[in-house]
Amino acid sequence: MNHQKRNMSYDRALAKAMRYCSFQERCQLDLINRFIAWNVEKKNFDKILDVLIADDFLNEARYVEAFVRGKFKMKKWGKNKIKMGLISKRVYKESQFEQVFNEEIDEEEYLKTISELIEKKGHLIEETDEFKKRDKLYCYMLGKGYDSELILKELK
Repeated sequence: MNHQKRNMSYDRALAKAMRYCSFQERCQLDLINRFIAWNVEKKNFDKILDVLIADDFLNEARYVEAFVRGKFKMKKWGKNKIKMGLISKRVYKESQFEQVFNEEIDEEEYLKTISELIEKKGHLIEETDEFKKRDKLYCYMLGKGYDSELILKELK
């Protein structure tokens, strides 16, 4: 049997997109992926995005703020990993990122988080050799997206 999926209408896709954006901040890439999953015609992608932006359902600056705040506070990601996350979502702009990062994340809180993560992970690593343990902590913190200078400073 040949089941061919029908394309979702413009009006239905717009209504679903508005509902989808009202739950949390979204970026254009999130919506495009949804449109593909919903089987929306490609010719309607831009029209729907334009309406969402005009009606303030979709706002890139708000998305970046929420992304930075959430990834740092909830997942304890460092600046580098957050930056890579924004690049993968195709919303990264260096000037905007630096401003948002400085507004959303206090420098003291950032350094305190590095200390807390190192201490917490240090208790979980079962390594007798102190150099190997430091190396594992260093690699862990790099993976979390923190700057190597800050990590080394805190490990001393």
